[in-house]
Amino acid sequence: MAQEWIVVGGGATGTYLALRGAQAGHRVTLVDKNPELGGLTANETFEVNGQSFEVDRFYHVILESDEHVLALLDELGLKDTIRWTSAPAEIINQGKQYPATSLVEMATLPMLKLADRARIGASIAASLALPMPVANRMTAVKWLGATAGRSALEAFWWPILRAKLGTQADQVSAGFMVSTFRRLVQARLKGAGDRFGVLPAGYGPVFEAMRTRLVELGGEVLTGANATRVSSSPEAPGARVAVELEDGRVLTGDRVFVTAPGPVAKRLVPQLTEAEGRQLTEAPYLGVVCGTLLLEQAPNDSYITYLTDDVGLTGVIGMHALMAEDATGGAKLVYLPHYCASDDAWFDASDEELTERLLAALRSCFPGRTITPVASSINRARHVVPLPLPGAGRPLPYQTSVDGVHVVSTAQNTTGTLNVEGSLAMADEALAPTQGDTK
Repeated sequence: MAQEWIVVGGGATGTYLALRGAQAGHRVTLVDKNPELGGLTANETFEVNGQSFEVDRFYHVILESDEHVLALLDELGLKDTIRWTSAPAEIINQGKQYPATSLVEMATLPMLKLADRARIGASIAASLALPMPVANRMTAVKWLGATAGRSALEAFWWPILRAKLGTQADQVSAGFMVSTFRRLVQARLKGAGDRFGVLPAGYGPVFEAMRTRLVELGGEVLTGANATRVSSSPEAPGARVAVELEDGRVLTGDRVFVTAPGPVAKRLVPQLTEAEGRQLTEAPYLGVVCGTLLLEQAPNDSYITYLTDDVGLTGVIGMHALMAEDATGGAKLVYLPHYCASDDAWFDASDEELTERLLAALRSCFPGRTITPVASSINRARHVVPLPLPGAGRPLPYQTSVDGVHVVSTAQNTTGTLNVEGSLAMADEALAPTQGDTK
């Protein structure tokens, strides 16, 4: 018989979970506190030169090895909307720009000593061979310093770590590097190329298509509905779990899937054990403050610009290098992320202050270019992904000790990198034990 499912959180993980549950024959209610679905993958609307268009609030690309994403887009009839292209990358060191599209280019950068170039290659080979239990007992900085040397670490590896992890880059375990290298190698072995795919209108149409399918299957979507508590409720007639909403409503179901970040999930489910609470919160979260700029002229032609100079930016993401000009009204779409701790003072600054701060940093990177924004916005996310720390324990199982309550959260992401592919893969993994449920 069909079950009543409630999914808390309408990001990529939650919406996908809800759709798959409805397709399995369950009666699903999807709850999200925001006006629209999407979470970290939500869209925002801009208007430039009389043209209105949507872009992602935070930058996202699709790789040819992203099997879950491509399968979902194909299922929704959106796979052919992907725009595939290759784009260069560069690195700015002491105000000078150098090509950095491939590991070969990066390993032969002029600022690197000849010996450092060989050591970089050796550090990659050593990382591929390093057993994960060993990697997880030391920091990436310590490992790369030992295998590549201090000079190569500071000139080469540190900018890459900072581009991924911001101000917390020195805390992450060597397992982050090992898993990253292995993922790249596996992508090559599967025949995936080096092109990037983008959705011209962002992920908005994807969420709209999933929402439509969910409703057609009898599901319900409640947006603007903030869940405040999830608890086992054996007294509730015909149900085992209750979800309390901020407006006073109480939803009941047989299973509840909580997809909120670890600290939020812990607060939502107070019946979790003390040990489960630690599993959700013991790793510090990486947050991001991201400026979305539409510029009259692009600062360069690169998709990613790594920065070794400390200017307050984690990097420069030139989405204009991957998108057709008419997708953004002829303006150049650039993201300026500043990754930092979830309690960093950046989160408390006003949008105006942050815009000026990020623009000043961008102009300092490209002093010879005219940087003129025609539109901009600031987006914040305090809980993007937890950092994989040395000596970290096992993540919380998806099925918790609270009967009927599942947690499928970024807190269970042990890679240190968040993307849509990983979110969908995690959702499928969490759903596997429920596949025996009958319709």
